[in-house]
Amino acid sequence: MEQLTKELVRAKLHARISRRGIDVDKVYINAVASASDSTVIYSESLVSAFFLQLQDGEVPRFYSENLGIFSKPYTFDQEYRFDGVKLDELNEMGAAIARDFLS
Repeated sequence: MEQLTKELVRAKLHARISRRGIDVDKVYINAVASASDSTVIYSESLVSAFFLQLQDGEVPRFYSENLGIFSKPYTFDQEYRFDGVKLDELNEMGAAIARDFLS
């Protein structure tokens, strides 16, 4: 089992998606209160979101109709919706990366 650090999580994410031209430091997981309330209640960089869940001993998973991937923090504006990676792919990466830290 590897020692969990934010830098190592960043490196593992980078290794998985950088070949698509994706900068992991410019991807954010944002969530709104509800479909009818567009107030952003959660915004975390991809690296931090993975790191925090792993730090809590959890496999990084992202699921909700009120959650999305964006190129800017604290927005749910469609203009900034990130389509270089999907939530399902992030969940698969989370499971794979978690094996390195949570085994």
